[in-house]
Amino acid sequence: MNRLLLILTLLFIFSLKAQNPEDFNRIYTKTFIETSQKDFQKAIQIADSLFQASETPPYRAKSLMLSASLHQQSGDLKKAIDFALRSEKLLSQTNEYIWTSRVYGFLATQYRLSGLYNPSQKYAQLAIVAAQKIKDPQSRQNILAFLKQEMAYGEINQKNYKKALEYLHSARIYFERIRENRDYLMAQNEQIIGSCHLNLGEYDSAMSYFNQALKSYKDLPDNYNNGLIHNGIAKVYLAKEDWERAKKHLDIAKTIADGSNYLELKNEVYKTSQDYFLAVKDLESLSQSRIKLDSVKAKIEKKKSLFLNDSFSEINHENTQIKKNISIKNKLLILVIIVLSGGVIYFLIYHKNQKAKINRIEGILENISKKSKPSKSEVEKLQVEEETTASTMRDSAGSIMPAATEEKILKKLTEFEKSVLYTQNNISLSFLATFCETNTKYLSFVINTHKNQDFNNYINELRINYIIQKLNDDPLYRRYKMATLAEEAGFSSQNKFATIFKKVTTIPPSSFIQYLETEEFTKVLK
Repeated sequence: MNRLLLILTLLFIFSLKAQNPEDFNRIYTKTFIETSQKDFQKAIQIADSLFQASETPPYRAKSLMLSASLHQQSGDLKKAIDFALRSEKLLSQTNEYIWTSRVYGFLATQYRLSGLYNPSQKYAQLAIVAAQKIKDPQSRQNILAFLKQEMAYGEINQKNYKKALEYLHSARIYFERIRENRDYLMAQNEQIIGSCHLNLGEYDSAMSYFNQALKSYKDLPDNYNNGLIHNGIAKVYLAKEDWERAKKHLDIAKTIADGSNYLELKNEVYKTSQDYFLAVKDLESLSQSRIKLDSVKAKIEKKKSLFLNDSFSEINHENTQIKKNISIKNKLLILVIIVLSGGVIYFLIYHKNQKAKINRIEGILENISKKSKPSKSEVEKLQVEEETTASTMRDSAGSIMPAATEEKILKKLTEFEKSVLYTQNNISLSFLATFCETNTKYLSFVINTHKNQDFNNYINELRINYIIQKLNDDPLYRRYKMATLAEEAGFSSQNKFATIFKKVTTIPPSSFIQYLETEEFTKVLK
């Protein structure tokens, strides 16, 4: 049935004249708002068919922008930008300043999302210049509304929520005057305003704007924007500890997100799900939600990385073309200087680094040994230190809690360090606070004050020390793959394990294992 509807839709597209604004706009809007949510591939095919049926550069450019917008929803920034750049090239042959400014604004957004702020700023400025050339005041105001919204997103990225609200309220005035797709655009703007108030901790204001967004949305079909609205409402109810209402709106948001290709929506909804399951202490669902969130984050990062790699490849290609103008003699001279300098530096620092590395490894093993088997004098020293710490806590004017509470938390942390709970992959500050029978604020204070590090670094150091102890005491562990060691220690990936290991010890895990094996072999020979 869906296939038949698709064929009929495509036949209708090819039968219409692409210059008919009403038919074109109706198909464009329905595809973007409704079809893309239900069947993403069908939406892509319709966008391509619109392009094939279009007879003039402006309509071909608009069709390309539909494809660009769809790929943005799926998180494919590379394809989104490629289609937008093709659209920009077509519009450069026309005086369509409305769509030209929209394309520039779109490109500014995509480059901002990719973390490339210079190109983003460049296209934002181009969008403003193009908008100023629009003769119709209404159309000019519409474009300025979108640009105000883009400027708001830039402030949101920097957590300047109050400045973002100024731009969004300015955009709101423009959107109220729009006739075409007014409800959808108003709902989108209200949702962003609500999110800013939510981030500012202004929950009643946030709820008011989210409800206004729902009213503006009315009978429009579910899509990613509606999902973000319900997700925002769920977050407000979570902040107010109204678990029942939070779950109601979160379930709606999850249904929309699960049926959507919009990765950013999935990312937001799965993060809220984690907060909910943690709040209601549903650890099994929390674990499943974490898996979903990690999967979505990996997809977003992969697509972003692909785009950035291509971008830097293009930059390198341009640099290569420029370097061809440099004489062969100069390039060879530079190469010889680099090689000789590198060789000299290598021979100077190699032995020094090797010695420092060995000293570092021996120091690490000695510290681990002392912690696992303290001598009698060291035990007495620790007792004195504990008494001094307790006295300090009682006398400290900067403490945010009673001394007895602080001492109790420290004892609980000692108990926690003797366990292996920190090797659980989903360990969190909230979980540890529950274990220590306190709240996250007190726990963070104690960890920062007495462990001289934040929660994440504290857990990571415990995990690394745990795996070092295993590697030193049990030679079998040295035969395990890095992925197995990472999982044993509680890390989510092999790469993260290797990064944290080197951060804690300044030595890669492979070098550490190699040293242990060499030492073992030397002992056998002796």
